[in-house]
Amino acid sequence: MKSYRWGRIALILCLPWGLAACQKAERSGPPLLRVTLVQPKAQDMIHYQSFLGTVTPLQTVSIVPQTSGQLASLSFTQGGVVQQGQTLFTINPAQAAATLAQARANLAAAQATARYNRTLVAQDKPLVEKDFITRQSYEQAVSQAQASQAQVAADAAAVQQAQITLGYTRITAPISGRISMALVKPGNLVVANQTQLATINQISPIGINFQIPQSLLGAARTAQAKAWKLLIQDEKKGTTLDTATLHIIDNSVSSTTATVSVQAEAQNASSGLWPGEFVEVQLPVQQVAQALTLPVAAVQQGSNGNFVYQAPKGVVEATPVQVLWEDGQTAVISGLSANAQVINPVPARVYAGVHVLLPGQKAPAGSDVGGGNHHRGGA
Repeated sequence: MKSYRWGRIALILCLPWGLAACQKAERSGPPLLRVTLVQPKAQDMIHYQSFLGTVTPLQTVSIVPQTSGQLASLSFTQGGVVQQGQTLFTINPAQAAATLAQARANLAAAQATARYNRTLVAQDKPLVEKDFITRQSYEQAVSQAQASQAQVAADAAAVQQAQITLGYTRITAPISGRISMALVKPGNLVVANQTQLATINQISPIGINFQIPQSLLGAARTAQAKAWKLLIQDEKKGTTLDTATLHIIDNSVSSTTATVSVQAEAQNASSGLWPGEFVEVQLPVQQVAQALTLPVAAVQQGSNGNFVYQAPKGVVEATPVQVLWEDGQTAVISGLSANAQVINPVPARVYAGVHVLLPGQKAPAGSDVGGGNHHRGGA
């Protein structure tokens, strides 16, 4: 009898604890997640593809003397910018000046002889008409006058040539651009058409050469026709050095690489692009007006493709979308309406069918509310 009573007492004492434990078990389920929503943003978007390019001068000129002699001076800052027509080098002009003086003297003598012979012809003409001199003597005088006139023309050409040669002793820049270091110093002898003195690279505007796959040939032609701007960035894609337009598309596709050589042209007003430099060329291959965009983190990747989470009436649904391209932290998408509400950021414990708290909603009495870690994962 005693044992029965003690058992009842123990059961009664345990009942409150059992009820509390049951209530705690009911409340120990996963807390409701509170989520935030974003709408797709409509904006004009440009899809760029990146290619490695090489900065190339549109013109490169080698400075070579056109007359031989001793290099007397240079008149430019080595490695600096020179302008077309600017004096670069001077060759000692003494020999060329002496040649010109001699040519002018020969011309003066020839002109005097020509005048004398013309006078003789003028004097002999009435005499031959009256038979005071023979026809042969007259024709000989005419021939001498013509020969002396030809000598005048030859000596005049020699003077012109001597003037040109003297002009060659002053070497000027044929184009504007950045000049190299001088390859020959003053005091050295230079040989006409052989000795290279320096080079000039045109740097404004300047070219950027790169190759694109044949699949983008149509996009490149569109970019050229519409004068779309290309972004020229440094190798690490961190800084935009300049913008450019597509200038040349080669006339054939390489049979070995299935690529097309193209050249862009940048104004390079700030000299940010340097000949021979490697750069990243951002080629616009597609432009979409008022494209729908979402943060990249809002788009999930599943076994059946990309999707986003929506939560109409507080129940999560997975909605398939198409990602046209990603631009940094922005995804250009299709498959949603402009007024769609998308969960972003996405908590780690969100999945299709789970109940969540939307912005502005109150949690049911006695329920727990949680956040959770964010994720990008499958449905």
